[in-house]
Amino acid sequence: MFYLFKAKYAQATGKLRRFLLAYRKHYLPRQLARRQGECRRCGACCRLLFKCPFLQIQADGATHCRIHRRKPGNCQIFPINEKDLRDRDLYAPESKCGFYFENK
Repeated sequence: MFYLFKAKYAQATGKLRRFLLAYRKHYLPRQLARRQGECRRCGACCRLLFKCPFLQIQADGATHCRIHRRKPGNCQIFPINEKDLRDRDLYAPESKCGFYFENK
C-alpha cells in the first residue's frame, strides 16, 4: 500500500514539475537537444498518474494514441529530462523507453 502511495506521489509531483519546466524558455530547448531516440509507443508515459483519454489499449496489450498526429505539446516534449524517464520506469519497469539523454 505504501509503495502505491509513493509511486502516485512521485507521478503527481512529476506532472507538476514537467508543467513548470515546459515554461522555462532556455531550459526546454537545451534538454530536447540532448534527447535522443524515438517513442516506442509502449503507452507507459500516457498512464502516469491517470490514463490519457486518447490512449487506446488493444486486446493484445499493444497501445495506440488516437491523436498521435495531432498530439498536445506536453506529449511532444515528454521526456524533458532523465527524471521523466525514472518516473516512467516507476510505472512500467519491465519495458524500456526509446528515449535517452546524451551529455552535451
